[in-house]
Amino acid sequence: MRCFMVILLLVLSVSWSMTLEEAINVALKNNTQVKLSELDLKRVEEDIRKARAGILPQVSLSYSYTKLDKSLAFGFTPTERQSYVFEVNQSIFDKAVFDAIKLSKLAKDLQAYILEDIKRTVENQTKQLFYALLYKKEVVKLYQDNLREENYKLTKVQYEAGVVPMVNLLRSKAQLQTAEAQYQQALADYKKSLEDFKAYLRWEGDIQPEGSLEFKPFQEDYPTLRKLLLERNSTLLVAKKSVEVYEKRIDVAKDAYYPTISGFVTYQGNTGRRSLSGGTEWIRGYTFGFQLNYHLFDGFQREANIAQANIDYLKQKEVYIDTLYTQDAQMKKTLEDINSLKAQIRALESSLEAAKEALRLSTERYRYGVTNQLEVLESRANYNQTLQNYYLLLYQYMSDLANIERLTK
Repeated sequence: MRCFMVILLLVLSVSWSMTLEEAINVALKNNTQVKLSELDLKRVEEDIRKARAGILPQVSLSYSYTKLDKSLAFGFTPTERQSYVFEVNQSIFDKAVFDAIKLSKLAKDLQAYILEDIKRTVENQTKQLFYALLYKKEVVKLYQDNLREENYKLTKVQYEAGVVPMVNLLRSKAQLQTAEAQYQQALADYKKSLEDFKAYLRWEGDIQPEGSLEFKPFQEDYPTLRKLLLERNSTLLVAKKSVEVYEKRIDVAKDAYYPTISGFVTYQGNTGRRSLSGGTEWIRGYTFGFQLNYHLFDGFQREANIAQANIDYLKQKEVYIDTLYTQDAQMKKTLEDINSLKAQIRALESSLEAAKEALRLSTERYRYGVTNQLEVLESRANYNQTLQNYYLLLYQYMSDLANIERLTK
C-alpha cells in the first residue's frame, strides 16, 4: 500500500510539472496583448478590403413614391408619382485609391511585425519568470536541507552525557529554529512567485516548474550578434516598417495634386404625363457620361498636408535611429554582464567546493569532539550562503542569455 501511494504521488507530481517550452506555449496562447494584436491584424486586413473598394464599381438603386393633393397636381404633374434610379459608377483614374491600397498592405505588414514583437516580449517575460521560480525553488531545497535534526540530536546526547554545556544545546536548538524560519520564508516567497506566474499564464490549477538552473556555454561575438540584431530584432523591424508606412503617407498626401476620372451609367424611370390630355404613364431612359474632378486651389490645404506627412516621416526616422542605438546598447551591456557572470560563476564554483569540504570536515570533527559547535554553525552558514549565491548567479546568467535571444532571435 505504501509503495502504491509513493507511485501515485510521483504520477501526480509529473502531471503537475510544466517545462519552459510548455509555459511559453501557454503564455502565447493566453496572453491578452497577443490576442489584442491578433485582432488588430484582422482589422487591418479589413482596411485593405475597404481600400480596394475604391477600384470596384459602385452600384446603387433608389425608389420613391409621392401622392399629391388634387389642388397641387396641375399641368403635367400626376397626383401619384413614382420614380426609380439604377446607377453604376466606376472609377477610371484615381491615384489616391491605388496608394491607399499600398498603404493598407504596408500597415498590415507593420501589424504583423508588431504581433511578432509582442510574442517575443511575452516569450522573454515567461523565461524570466520561469528562471526566477527555478532559483527560488533551489533556495527552498537549500533551506529544507538545513532542517536536519542530526546536529541538534547529537548535541542533546552530548549534553545529557555531560560532554558539552547547555549553551551548546541552546545554540543547536536556535539554529534549528532559525533554519525552520528561513525555510518557511523561502517557501512563502516561492509560492507567491508561483501565483504571479500562474496569473501571467492565466492558468488555473497547480503547476510546478520542471527544470534546473545550469551553466550553458556562450561565446560572445559582438559583430555576429549585431548582424543578427539588424536582421532579426523584432522591435527594430517594427520601427523600420513604421518608417516605410510614414513614407507612403507622403505619397498619399501628394495624390491630391492628381485629377480623378470616373464614368457613370444610369437607368431611370418615373410616372408622368406626356401631354395635358394624356394619362399617367412610365417614362424611362438611359444616361451615361464621364466626370473629371480637379481641385485648382484649396487654400494651400494640400501643401500643409504634405508638409505634415514629411514631418511625421522625419520624426519616425528619428525614432528608428533611437531604437537602433537603444537595442545595440542593451546588447552590449548584456554581453558585459554575461562576461562578468561567467568569471563570477567559475570563481564561486571553487569557493563552493571549498565550503562543502569545510562543512564536511567541521561536522566530522564535531562528531568526534575535536572542535566546538560554533565552527560547525559557521561552516554551515558559509556553505549555505555560497550555494545560494551560486544559484543566484546562474539565474542571472540564464536571464541574460534569454535577453540576448530576445535581441537577436
